[in-house]
Amino acid sequence: MEAIFHKGEAVSYPKVPNHIVNDPTPKDQAIYIPSISPGFAMAVHEGKWRNLPNGVVPKDLNFLDPSNKLLRLSHAMTSAGQALNQTKPCIVSTRDRAATLIVGDSGGFQIASGRLFVAGDGDRLRILRWLENNADVAMTLDVPTGPVAKNPHLYRYKTVQDCLADTLEHLTYFAANRKNPHTRFLNVLQGNTPAEADAWYDAVKVFEFEGWALAGFLRHDFYEVCRRILIMADEGQLDDKSWIHILGTCELDTAVLLTALQRSINRHINPNLRISYDTSSPFRMLAYNSVYTLPQFTTKTMTMGAKFAPDDTCFISSQVRWPWPSPIGDRMVMGDFCVPGHRHTRHYRDHLSETLAAHHNLGALCWGIATANRVFDAECLNHDHTIALPVGAAAEAIEKVIASGSMQTLSGFAGTFANLRHGKLPDSGDEDRAY
Repeated sequence: MEAIFHKGEAVSYPKVPNHIVNDPTPKDQAIYIPSISPGFAMAVHEGKWRNLPNGVVPKDLNFLDPSNKLLRLSHAMTSAGQALNQTKPCIVSTRDRAATLIVGDSGGFQIASGRLFVAGDGDRLRILRWLENNADVAMTLDVPTGPVAKNPHLYRYKTVQDCLADTLEHLTYFAANRKNPHTRFLNVLQGNTPAEADAWYDAVKVFEFEGWALAGFLRHDFYEVCRRILIMADEGQLDDKSWIHILGTCELDTAVLLTALQRSINRHINPNLRISYDTSSPFRMLAYNSVYTLPQFTTKTMTMGAKFAPDDTCFISSQVRWPWPSPIGDRMVMGDFCVPGHRHTRHYRDHLSETLAAHHNLGALCWGIATANRVFDAECLNHDHTIALPVGAAAEAIEKVIASGSMQTLSGFAGTFANLRHGKLPDSGDEDRAY
């Protein structure tokens, strides 16, 4: 699509490049995009800390800085549901826009959890303008369907049709009132069953946006993901799209399979389309007293290991090194993380401890994802998979399915996709935007 309509007038949309100059993200891999918590983004920008680990200065914690030698990421997510009323500057609002790409979520999780209520056009306009001011790629405003199946007694929307009805109103408003030609919007797909997902897609596909986002229970089901791609390709709904985003996932097997899917789409359907996926896991894990350790590979699975965070008086002032590798972890000692307790917490840590843990988790997860992709790239050369055998089989199935463009071919691989971790039953989700 070359134009959208703003109050009845065509607004020209330039071709926006999908690749950032000197981008550390491989162009042929699906992109992991961390959903940054506003607290982390503001604190790192402010940079007022007690003593940092040896050799680390405050600006090193800003991984969106393209000159960062510690950890540089070119892509990140922020959400209107969390940051709509944020007024303080942060690493997202002050970023180098030429060297970063921000994906904006519209607040679906907050709608699903009852923390955001869209009362009318005034609320729609605030969310739309916030997305246009802060994001390069953004979700359209949708009403999640997950709670209809999961928590119907707590949700103001009682049926999937109720969710769709309000979503169509939001889409109509966004299509008519968007005005920033540099923000690409992704049409969010919902539904708790294949039939519901089909009905949702048929209803929203009449709105011309620049890409798609997959949410809800079916987003991990690669049989259903491939089925949706085949339907879209057959209807020409991928020909001029630039982006597909999978909401709320960061699992290593999913990362590898989304890379396989992007490569197949680039070969057979659209050479310029990118796929991305997100979680806020690195910033939320410490709330459960957990930190990432090392990727774990077996013949059946690939997972990112996690353990309870160090939390004992014996670690205070200790010069013993932080045990798990990451860009910040390699510079930390236990005394950097564990400090004398405060009255407001039962743990031996403070705000800097939490920030260091989030930075470590992010670095460790990105390394785990990169390692998983490297292993699969090597093993796909001779088709001799030694780790996560069901994932290897599914990666090869994805290429055959997309190359064929055939639902019959997809049906032949139904058992292959059923062997995946999320292949047996609809997934209830494990992250912020699971809905």
